[in-house]
Amino acid sequence: MTEFDRIFEPQYSATELFTNRVNEYSAFSNSLRLHSARVRDGSAVLGQSARRNVMSFYGIGGIGKTELSRRLESWVRRELTDPGDWREDPPSGEALHSVRIDFHGSRVVNAVDVVLRLRAAVAGRRRRFPAFDLGLAAWWSLARPGTALPDLSTGGFDVRGQITDTLNETLSDAGASFGVGPLTVRTGIRIVEEVRSNRLRSRTLRQCQPLVHIMNQTQQDPSDYVAATLAGLLSWDLENLPLDKRPVTVAFADAAEYVQGDDRAQERLLNRIVHLTPGVLWVVTSRNRLDWDSPHLHQLLPATGPRTWPGLRLEAQEDPRQHLVGDLSDTDVEKYLRAASDTAGNPLLTPAVIDSICRGAHGLPLYLSLSLSIARATQDQGLSADAFGGPLPELAIRVFANLPEKERELARAASLVPRFDEELITQVAGALLGDAHRLCRRTLVTRDQHPLFPYRLHDAVRAAIAHESVAEPGAWAPADRTAMARELLEALHQRSNRLLHDSERRLDVLEIAAALCVDHDLTAVWLADALSHLPGFSKTAQRLPPPASDTWIGQVSGMFEPWRHGNQGPQRIACLEAFLSGPLQPDIRRRGRIRLAYLHRTRGDCEPALRLLTGLLAENPGSDLLRYQVARTLHIMGRYAELEQHLSACPLNAPTTGLRISSDLAYDRGLLDEAVVGPATRAAYLREKGRHRVALENEVAALWRRTLQGRSTTTDCEAVLEDADHFGETLCMRTALAAMVICEADDPSAALRLIADAQNLVRATGGFPGWREWTSQLVFGMRHADRPYIDQVRQSWLAGTTRWSPSQQVVDRFFVFSGYPARFPQPQLVGLEDPTESDRRWNTVITLLVDP
Repeated sequence: MTEFDRIFEPQYSATELFTNRVNEYSAFSNSLRLHSARVRDGSAVLGQSARRNVMSFYGIGGIGKTELSRRLESWVRRELTDPGDWREDPPSGEALHSVRIDFHGSRVVNAVDVVLRLRAAVAGRRRRFPAFDLGLAAWWSLARPGTALPDLSTGGFDVRGQITDTLNETLSDAGASFGVGPLTVRTGIRIVEEVRSNRLRSRTLRQCQPLVHIMNQTQQDPSDYVAATLAGLLSWDLENLPLDKRPVTVAFADAAEYVQGDDRAQERLLNRIVHLTPGVLWVVTSRNRLDWDSPHLHQLLPATGPRTWPGLRLEAQEDPRQHLVGDLSDTDVEKYLRAASDTAGNPLLTPAVIDSICRGAHGLPLYLSLSLSIARATQDQGLSADAFGGPLPELAIRVFANLPEKERELARAASLVPRFDEELITQVAGALLGDAHRLCRRTLVTRDQHPLFPYRLHDAVRAAIAHESVAEPGAWAPADRTAMARELLEALHQRSNRLLHDSERRLDVLEIAAALCVDHDLTAVWLADALSHLPGFSKTAQRLPPPASDTWIGQVSGMFEPWRHGNQGPQRIACLEAFLSGPLQPDIRRRGRIRLAYLHRTRGDCEPALRLLTGLLAENPGSDLLRYQVARTLHIMGRYAELEQHLSACPLNAPTTGLRISSDLAYDRGLLDEAVVGPATRAAYLREKGRHRVALENEVAALWRRTLQGRSTTTDCEAVLEDADHFGETLCMRTALAAMVICEADDPSAALRLIADAQNLVRATGGFPGWREWTSQLVFGMRHADRPYIDQVRQSWLAGTTRWSPSQQVVDRFFVFSGYPARFPQPQLVGLEDPTESDRRWNTVITLLVDP
């Protein structure tokens, strides 16, 4: 447990059956009554060390846990149309709120989605949550820049609008008002600075120390764990409401077994959220009991032990606690079957049929649902008791036998993926959309609210299909399943290509593709490429299967591991180096080495980057990518003779790469017109190919070079800055901000404000000032002939451990122009041109720039 963990311490289912489940209902009703009392007496708060806000219903698959969870929620919302023996109403006079988190088919806890659902659940016109809203806005801005908050409207109330109102009302110098559009990195930095400098208008909010800690952590690493910690800010806001105004909220977390992995990485997020929301009653349904009361999990989960979770101990007697969901009683099963007989499309069930189903069901609701499906499908042939009562897998196969042939093929294809939509399975099975539409309305298929793939088969049904005997007509052999998995993988590839401009939905597609690779040990080069093109490696890493050294996809996951836990700089490099030291497939090793080279070069360590890239090029001398990257690295290092030899031996054949290198060399010589052509042309080419992030890097280079010519405007800079802010590309943002400083250099107020914005951005991203900042500040100081300011910039520049680069050489030229001695020797450019020609050109550029 770290200090950040302590900041809030004081010091749809496969079966839709009516089941009474009176014992479970009684336990929940009692838990809700006790929890409501604790909310009202003020004991369900962060300051209490023991948490009594969790109850768990656990048991085997197909037992009806999801239906129980949904039925309990309907009861809370007073929407239960057939209460059966659930006669008592929810606590009277209580403003009850509910929220549902469904983990079916997921491998991750989307922490920010969970806390946003909680925020929307308790929203109201007279309730404000300023600490949470500020923390959320800062986190969202830095973690998901350029993305608008989701529509959180609930009951006709605009939650998103209230959040933006909070920002405008709370921040003292908001500048341009906040709207409901995308939140950007600059938004987050402004919020962080306001909170850290204690300039908030609300005195109560200024006393929220956890908010300051969260801001600091968000600035360092806006991880999912920080997003989970936002739940504590929501509780802090709730606890600042009068006791009689605090809402009673129930959160239903269904299918938690999907996120209860061995490494506890995702369960850790759920544990964090539940622990930091003592005012919320959590109803967790899972195949596994919660073992958070174990004292041996403190290194895996942030809140553990019997003192923290007394209600989770097996011997606990007082609700809320854990309940094993048993099979339905024979009486319940018989009662249900008699009620279903000859109603809602079901045929008349004879006593012999009912008895046979009862004997085979063993109380499983899913078994009853499948039995009725068989009865409906075979009623024209007459029902025989011998047709019922077999084991569950056999029953699933019977259901398939009664489906039309096309629907059987569709269902088999659907069984290969955790989620699907009608288009996906239709495409690979060669069926009609109408066939898929009919299948998706059958009992076998469950629908939920997933935005892209809303259908899934119950795990028990998927398992039954997987073990279907090849003796059955039409059944698949293992090779058939693998072949269909490949077809699905290609269909997902096509879907991915259609979603190039929607990273969120594209990641949904890639997550399922990765799961297919795990289940069938498949290799998909396009998948590795697509994962690498997505913005936000940390977020992508969270959606991948666990790393494994013995499969291709497991190694792909391992390559993303350095980004999974919020590592920065040297730690990320060390983690990637450790990964590369193990046994890897050649393709994965090559990708990992390229990524390691990029990490080194971004940090200014070009020597190791060059060793990696030249080694890779020796192994694959025809690679245009590697030829280009070696050339760029040699240029950054100023090894002009080696660069000339490299380009002679390894000419650049890929479109626009050679032009970009030529323009970079022209920049070094002060030929700025030529210097702009390469990056501008390459940016346009990459935009056409959909490689927007790399295109942006080239656009920024062209902007900077035009700015040094005096050919850019503030509007030009703002357009590029907004694009960079949208993608969260902070280095590009820094360059665009520096260009804006130069464009605004005649206005001291505007220029100094932009310089401060740039400094905040550098600090917020954990970096150091670089050539961009030094050059722009020099232009400002020289434009105003402010020698003390220039001296100050000089001292700061000299104090850093600055490595030579073409851009740092330009900084040195500005200082030499101002009368300071050169820090770096004159670069040895290749060619017959006298080096003084480059000096003359740059002197002209600087003269026109500082005295336009």
